[in-house]
Amino acid sequence: ALARVEAAESLLRNSENVAAFSARAVGTPGFPGVSAPLADPRASTNEAAVPAVDAALRHVVHALLVGTDASLAAGALSTVPPQETAQCLAYLRDRVGVPRDMSFAAARQFRAHLNWMSAQLTGGKVMY
Repeated sequence: ALARVEAAESLLRNSENVAAFSARAVGTPGFPGVSAPLADPRASTNEAAVPAVDAALRHVVHALLVGTDASLAAGALSTVPPQETAQCLAYLRDRVGVPRDMSFAAARQFRAHLNWMSAQLTGGKVMY
């Protein structure tokens, strides 16, 4: 339970920047290209995707704090564009740094909840 709270706190502490960073998944790749696909410092954010990503991340925080069943009961997932948002969540999942961003246990919970949200958005398919 403490790991889930830590993950939620880490996300809430920097939520605007995290949402913008995640929206790089559907943004423009940097130029010139880089050889490490997970580390493109010149990639740009798709600003149009940020509100949907922010909404999805709020659902993730809610699920981390109250559990996935209670979060689903709260509803309102229908307002989030599914495919593009799931890509952004997968982008973030693959770039969470331990211990830079949060502890190992919190990162595991955070990644699991990002996968859960991705599956909710895409009808059970987790983005890889």
